[in-house]
Amino acid sequence: EAAPRFREWFNAIAPEDEKLPLDWAGLDRHPFQKMLVVRCLRPDRMASALTNFIRNTLPDGRSYIECDSTLNSLEILDSCLADSNPTTPIYFILSPGANVVADLDKKAAENGFQKGVSYHNVSMGQGQDVIAMSCLETAHRNGHWVILNNVHLMPKWLVELEKKLDEYAAEGSHEKFRVFLTSDPSNS
Repeated sequence: EAAPRFREWFNAIAPEDEKLPLDWAGLDRHPFQKMLVVRCLRPDRMASALTNFIRNTLPDGRSYIECDSTLNSLEILDSCLADSNPTTPIYFILSPGANVVADLDKKAAENGFQKGVSYHNVSMGQGQDVIAMSCLETAHRNGHWVILNNVHLMPKWLVELEKKLDEYAAEGSHEKFRVFLTSDPSNS
């Protein structure tokens, strides 16, 4: 009896919105546990399940899910910059069609930062860690912006970056100092 009912749930277009069969239906009262079942049986539906969880479970969750639906990328970046501080990098996960660097270039210019002088753009890869650290040191002291592109190419170096940013936070960075990181999404 259970197998056909689970198959029906499994084959649903949006199983995360359906009641689980049999005794498992009680998990509707425990959204996180239901999400774990979705993760195990239909991992392809996790993005939607997580969106539902945030919207329906977290306090004011709807505002997190729908916060960007009416804004363009520059308006979202403005909002991020308004919330930012010198101790926390802004991390961009790249996706097709998004041009984060062009948007950030515009915002840097609007905020009086000059490319190559007070706004440093480093494409990470072999040997770029030394250049990145030099730019970060200058930026930390003088209140510049630094964008480190494609940090996913140097995962071991990110530990060193984290330590350096912690040092800057403890020391106290210039109030205009900002770090931006870009990477491709993880495969895992």
